[in-house]
Amino acid sequence: MGLRVKVQYFAAVRELVGLREEAIELPGQPTVTVLLDELVKRHGEGLGNYFYDSKTGKLRSSIQLLIGDVPVSAAKDGLSTVLPDGAVFAIIPPVGGG
Repeated sequence: MGLRVKVQYFAAVRELVGLREEAIELPGQPTVTVLLDELVKRHGEGLGNYFYDSKTGKLRSSIQLLIGDVPVSAAKDGLSTVLPDGAVFAIIPPVGGG
C-alpha cells in the first residue's frame, strides 16, 4: 500500500513536464529522493538534467523544494526526508532577476 503526494510545478519546471500539478502514488515510506527519481522516470531525462548537476550528480542548489511550506533544505534529513501521506510537494526553479 502506498501513499499519495501532490506535486506542484512552477515556471520552467512546469514547462518541462507540461503540467501545473499531479498526484503521484509511491510505495512504502518514500523519501524526497525517491520522489525525484520517480518524477525523472515519468517525465524524462530532460527533467533529470534540470534537477541534477551532470558533473557531480548532486541536486542543483538553486532549485527550491518544499514539503508543504517547509524547504527540504531546512528539513533535518534533507533529501532523505520521508514524505507524509497527502503531502504537497512544490518544485520551484531559480528566479531570475535583473
